[in-house]
Amino acid sequence: MFRSIHRLPIILGVCCLSACSTQELSQKIAKLERNVSDLRSYQAEQTDTINAMDSQLKVVSGRLEELEFSQNKRLGTDISSLRDDLSSLKRRVPPPSIVPSSELEVDEVWANSLPAEPAQIFSDSLQRLREGKFTDALPLLQNVVEQLEGSDKAGVALFWQGIAYDGNLDDRGALRSYAEGVSRYPKSPRAPASLLRQAQVLIRLEDVKAAALTLQKLVADYPRSPEAARAKERLKELR
Repeated sequence: MFRSIHRLPIILGVCCLSACSTQELSQKIAKLERNVSDLRSYQAEQTDTINAMDSQLKVVSGRLEELEFSQNKRLGTDISSLRDDLSSLKRRVPPPSIVPSSELEVDEVWANSLPAEPAQIFSDSLQRLREGKFTDALPLLQNVVEQLEGSDKAGVALFWQGIAYDGNLDDRGALRSYAEGVSRYPKSPRAPASLLRQAQVLIRLEDVKAAALTLQKLVADYPRSPEAARAKERLKELR
């Protein structure tokens, strides 16, 4: 009995301590749960903020892309317009006297009827002729002749090849090109002009007989052409 009375304070102390520990633990757990809850709320706010910033960034990026596209498109249009203006100005430059300007203007437009690649090369060659760069024009015209092989359109390129040789004072080359254009492509729109130019070279070489025969062929084969009327005048001068 006495021993039990002495043990009672100890038991009560342990119980109090246990009760205090449980209560303190509960408080700590509750505090920890509040901290976790606060952390989750903070994380949720951060997530919302990040999502909002991401949305704004996408909007800004989209506007930037639209602006770049608009500027590039405008710049491309401006450059294209400048190129067209430059090309137009170049076509206004009067060619050397040996280059027939009326035929040149017609064929600068006619070039657009060709397939893309030979059209570009042919246009470039005509520009060289307009600028008096006859040597530069020759390989371009030869390229066009090869690409248009078998077509009457090749006769047009051969005519201008003759002009390029003419500009370089290469009479043999000029005669060869004019003659080839007529013999191989008699239906070419530049066949009459090729005969007339051929006759002019022959006159320059003082081969009057050959020049007269060439002019007679022009009148006989292409009687309705503008060149035929000019050929008749030249024949009168040669007699």
